[in-house]
Amino acid sequence: MERREFLVTAAAGAAAIAGMSPRARAQAAQRASQAKLDRISIMTLNFQALLKVPDTQPTPERTLELFDLPAMIADTYGVHKVEFQHYHIASTEPAYLKDLRAAIEKAKSRMTQINVEFGNDLTFSVAPQRYRTMTIDLTKRWVDHAVALGAQRVMVNQGTLTTVNKEWAIPTLKLMADYGKSKNIIVSVETRGVGGGGRGRGAGAPGAPPPPPPPPGLPDTSRGRNELLAEVIKSAGSYSNVDVGGAAAANQQELHDCIRMMFPFTAGSMHTRVNANWDLATCIRFMEKELGWKGLYTIETGQGHAGTKEIYDVVIATL
Repeated sequence: MERREFLVTAAAGAAAIAGMSPRARAQAAQRASQAKLDRISIMTLNFQALLKVPDTQPTPERTLELFDLPAMIADTYGVHKVEFQHYHIASTEPAYLKDLRAAIEKAKSRMTQINVEFGNDLTFSVAPQRYRTMTIDLTKRWVDHAVALGAQRVMVNQGTLTTVNKEWAIPTLKLMADYGKSKNIIVSVETRGVGGGGRGRGAGAPGAPPPPPPPPGLPDTSRGRNELLAEVIKSAGSYSNVDVGGAAAANQQELHDCIRMMFPFTAGSMHTRVNANWDLATCIRFMEKELGWKGLYTIETGQGHAGTKEIYDVVIATL
């Protein structure tokens, strides 16, 4: 657009806004704000220290029931999308799942994803076939639970992918993804690198120990690990859930490269964090303007309300 055309268009837009009644302006602002809030999901994991959930010790801070969490998130943040850890859900009995879904819907909210964490021996890349069979069976059950709960996605744990174990990881993930598709549930996998921020801590310090060698068949760079994950996801017909922290990016460009690599297989949701190696607002602008991202920014933090609010403010200000 020529500069003169831009100025004329901008002036016309400003005049139109100025001509609105105060009520109309307020409604327009509310719609814009709601459009931003609709792009955000918040994880139950963020409030782990506050939740009364299985396998945790009672503390004075644990005052929040899981059934009350969707309403708390809606009231505090205006967000109506919640991502659950499977181990926060105390029962898989139909009556319990029905009641949990009712509590979510009472808050006018929706479960966006269930993150299943069965343990290090129950991933789709683990070597013993009997463990992979158990992982497949458990994942199928949680796909069924996702249907009952009105969730859209189930995110599975890949373990440590290597160029060796991809031989059995791909068909195992494909069985999970295909079952998910049969139930209209997206089976996603997140980036879980081990480099980036951790790789640089203490580097060059006197007496610092050398980094441990990678497992056999594991690419020795964060980019190599992300490329391997993208290959496995594509070959299995599954979907990517980029965790911007798990991308293990040492800088802004590495983060953007990882996101671009995973974008063709996106599950429509990504885990959003802050990191000293890159700027989250710059990442969001890249997603929106260069990739045309229309999906969810799911807030992940271990810092409760303080950490959630920090990321929430960046997302709201940048969209």
